Amino acid sequence: MKYSKELDMYQPVIGWFQSFLRGKIRRARVEVHDTHSSSLNKYVHQNGLQSYFDSDLWQTFDIRVDVTAFVAAPRVKGLAFVECKTKPIALRDVSQMLGYSRVAVPLYSYVLSPAGISGVVKSLVLEYDRIDVLEYDWSSGQIPKRIVLGRWDPVVQALDATSVLPPGT
Repeated sequence: MKYSKELDMYQPVIGWFQSFLRGKIRRARVEVHDTHSSSLNKYVHQNGLQSYFDSDLWQTFDIRVDVTAFVAAPRVKGLAFVECKTKPIALRDVSQMLGYSRVAVPLYSYVLSPAGISGVVKSLVLEYDRIDVLEYDWSSGQIPKRIVLGRWDPVVQALDATSVLPPGT
């Protein structure tokens, strides 16, 4: 299956992301939404999703993320993001998600494309060991949170685990 527009990816990505997050965060209430057409702060307000936040910081999230998950579990509350691309994931796509992730500090942050990851981005991360360009949160005493890049498999309708950067995530 070939996607002519990012929009075509949203529903299968939503299904995969919902299953992925429920598997990662047990006993969590998870809602995954197509949020591309509105700024995230407006979307939260219009859809009454404020209970997923411990503060009013969400009101500053003037960002437009393609797919957003709202997660609430006994010990975890937060967001998770996916940006969908139809072309190979380029540095500008990484930069876009890095900005979104620095603002909202999601639990998980993905950029997915059926065309995979561009050679330039692969080279930057693998050959030049610049994993730091994927980092968006450095909480004290914890491993930095990183954006995950990967190829979306349109046949299986899931992330191709063999394509993931950084390796081991």
